[in-house]
Parts: sequence; structure tokens; C-alpha cells
Amino acid sequence: MGVRSGAAPTKRNRSPQVLIPYPGPSPDSETQDVFLYLRPEANGVQVESTILRVVEHCPEYRHNLFLVYLANIPGQFIVDNHLVERYYEVQLAFAVHGKSLLTARMREAFAQKFGEDAEQAPIIGAFEALRELGMRPDELFEVWVDEEDLLAIHGQTIKRYRGYYIVNYDIPALLHKNNRDTDIAVMIFRTTLGWQFFAELAGEMEAALSSRGLLENKRHPRRLFHYSRGPLHQAVDGWCYLCGTDGGLLGMERTSFAAYLAEHGIGRPELQRLIRRPIVLVTAGEGEADRDGVRETNLFRYTEGDRYSAALAKFETILAQYTT
Repeated sequence: MGVRSGAAPTKRNRSPQVLIPYPGPSPDSETQDVFLYLRPEANGVQVESTILRVVEHCPEYRHNLFLVYLANIPGQFIVDNHLVERYYEVQLAFAVHGKSLLTARMREAFAQKFGEDAEQAPIIGAFEALRELGMRPDELFEVWVDEEDLLAIHGQTIKRYRGYYIVNYDIPALLHKNNRDTDIAVMIFRTTLGWQFFAELAGEMEAALSSRGLLENKRHPRRLFHYSRGPLHQAVDGWCYLCGTDGGLLGMERTSFAAYLAEHGIGRPELQRLIRRPIVLVTAGEGEADRDGVRETNLFRYTEGDRYSAALAKFETILAQYTT
């Protein structure tokens, strides 16, 4: 493949460098565009080269798998455009407001998991936890607890630690890690083989990183790189990290999924509301309902792994959206 994202940005290089320009949305509704980007704490050159080497050796590469976008996005650009805050907008809201944003289903899940009434329990957001525990963002981020002390629901995490239940403990560190001195490499892989195929390919990437000693200290692969796991993830990844050759953001409407939705009457404003208010009540199928034929869910998780038509069908079952 022989393409690398280049050197770290300098004061003279504050705009994204697009090495492979994005060709525009795919007209094929069976195509998935999977964003993959390296997190700031990754060793950029080694991790990137390892990931690209796995792709190069994939039999489907250049047949049913194509690299259609590659860019280096400087930290200065990320900070100036508040891209991390945009990407983690919902998680950030929970990290700030804590208990007050918990929905009915989240409170029920909390009681089932921890055996305490959510209304009475000391549930606090991550930023309040920093003050109460006297910890730095990276210290809170590195705290590991047993499975029995961790609840993940609707894309949020609640961690029991030192007498508190901390909502989205990782958000302060994620904001801190993405700063003016860090940059990220962003790629888009276009494939007709589906999300599960790419998940398996990502597993090969993880194995390669491990074999090269790039997962030291039991670091989870998700702390080195991220990839889209469904069509709604593709849209938000595009909203934040899809750039044109002029260095400007192209917007979520340029993603393949957004183009598909537009053809079916769902434009940018509606898609943006789905992204920013993903916790919803939907008409549920048999065996899926929480009660009375209704299910509370997070659209990102609900549509994970779906083809575009399946995701659209689920959007059409939305009864109400929670405000975060």
C-alpha cells in the first residue's frame, strides 16, 4: 500500500493533510464505509503501518475492500473545531450531569446490577468524581475494576469505585488526551462484505498489534484505534473526521449512509437529531420489549452491524427521543 500519514503537525501545519481524497458517497446501498482512526495515545507510525499491512495481506483487498480516504488531522484542528466534544456529546452530557440523565430503563438496570435504588445511590458524573476523589483525568481513566463493579448500558458506563458510582469515567481523559500536540490518522475502507467482515479484520489487526508488542501493559486495542461498527457510527465519524482536499470538514451529509437516508426522505437535520439524541423508545418486536410492546434503547447499539435498509426500518419505529 505504501501510504503513511506523515509527520506530526507543526505550528505551520494546522489543517488536515488529505493523502487519499474521499471520492464521495457510494451509490450502492449494500456498501459500507468503515472509518478507522488511531487514537492519540497510539504510536502513530508503528500502529498505522501494522494495521495497513494487515489490510494489504487481506485476500479481499482491492476486490471487495478498498481504501478510499486517508488523512492526517492535527490536534490544533481537532481542538479548534471541538471535534472530540462533538463526537462524545452524549457521553459528555452524562459525565457532566450524572444521575439526573439516567432514564427509567437505566435506573432499573442499575438496581438489578448493584442491588441499590438509583435514586438513593451516590451516582455522580466523572467530573464531579475528579473533585470528590482528588484524582487527575488519566488516573481515573486507568482505574480497573472487576466486572461486578461495571455496568454498561445505552452507550454509557457506570463504574463502582471507592463508594461512588461514576458515570462515564473515561470522558475527562479522552478530552485531555486530544490536545493541540496530538494528531490522528483517519482512514475509510469501503466494502460490500458487511460489518461483521470488518470486525473480523479488526480482530486480525489487534492480533498483529499484540504480536508486535504494541499492546503493552494489557492495553485494550480500542485504546489504540477505533472503527465504525454500524451505519450511524459511520455518519458521526464522517461528521467529525471527513475532510476535503482544502482542509475543511465535508460534513456528515457526504457519507454514504447519509446519502442513502436523504434518498428516503431523512435529511441532515433529522440525522443530526438521531446522532445527538440517540436514546429512544421504539416499537419492539416479540421478545425485545421492556414493557407494553415498547423498548428503550440507544440507536448506535440498536443499529450496530445493520445494513442501511435495516437501520432505516428501525428509525421508522421510533416513538420518542430522550433529551440529553
